[in-house]
Amino acid sequence: MDRPEVPTDEQLRRLKNTVMGAGFRLSQLAKSGQVPDESMRELASISQELTNAALRLERLLAGLRRSG
Repeated sequence: MDRPEVPTDEQLRRLKNTVMGAGFRLSQLAKSGQVPDESMRELASISQELTNAALRLERLLAGLRRSG
């Protein structure tokens, strides 16, 4: 049975939320004190990159909604 295709903007919204959630979780883990300092810095860096990617996705999504 074929599933109906999810609209592109909805797919992007879901992906943005997933990326934001992953960034937040990595940030929390970095702040937890449960990882060595070197790993903490790397997790914080990855978290920031994911946050930036989520913001880029949000801008892209807003543009698609305006033009669509």
